[in-house]
Amino acid sequence: MQRMTAASPDYDSDPGRWRAWKPAQDVHDLVAPSLSGPVLDIGCGEGRLASVLKPGVAWVGVDSSMTQLAGNPHRPVVQADMNALPFRNRSFAEVTHLWCLYHLDDPVPAIAEAQRVLRPGGTYYASTAARTNDPELVPEGYPPTSFDAEEAALLVGRVFEDAEVQRWDEKLVVLNDREEVRSYCRHHFIPAERAEQVEVPLALTKRGVLVRATASESRPSSSGSFR
Repeated sequence: MQRMTAASPDYDSDPGRWRAWKPAQDVHDLVAPSLSGPVLDIGCGEGRLASVLKPGVAWVGVDSSMTQLAGNPHRPVVQADMNALPFRNRSFAEVTHLWCLYHLDDPVPAIAEAQRVLRPGGTYYASTAARTNDPELVPEGYPPTSFDAEEAALLVGRVFEDAEVQRWDEKLVVLNDREEVRSYCRHHFIPAERAEQVEVPLALTKRGVLVRATASESRPSSSGSFR
């Protein structure tokens, strides 16, 4: 498999870029109803998943960005590297990597860390976009990263034996006016001039995946190796 490059995070250096646009619905809304806790939300950002959990579900957020954690109203949160989680083996019923693994040169060690802290029978979730996402604004496709929809199941499958993929490919986002298109372009690193070249309102085709996997009941308690 061709080695891809990580998408450089800028959450501390340019928080305005990340906050320029927020979707009305996201994969967090899809995952949250299935979570019973305790949940480890890796790459928790400003708490999108925590904000839609059912009442009473125990949640812990992890992020490497102090700016993101400062903007997160939910607690507890921990600043940590997703490759070296400061938690004991088998601590959580669910672990999520939503929109974050493409920031790593090699996502597999982080996926193995997620498996390590999952209880036997616990569920793992990871999401990412396809390179062909947003064709109305990026007809040439996004540059490949280290964790795209095209390779996500294969990478998760190096750690978990039963990775299952839910794909989406439909017009899921509507940008109602020119300013919203501009904000969307800033948020997604799309050249600013693209916002002036499309008609509004603009319906965007969203393409990506949610990968689910289950921690083996029989794996060693110190599991952290790859298959």
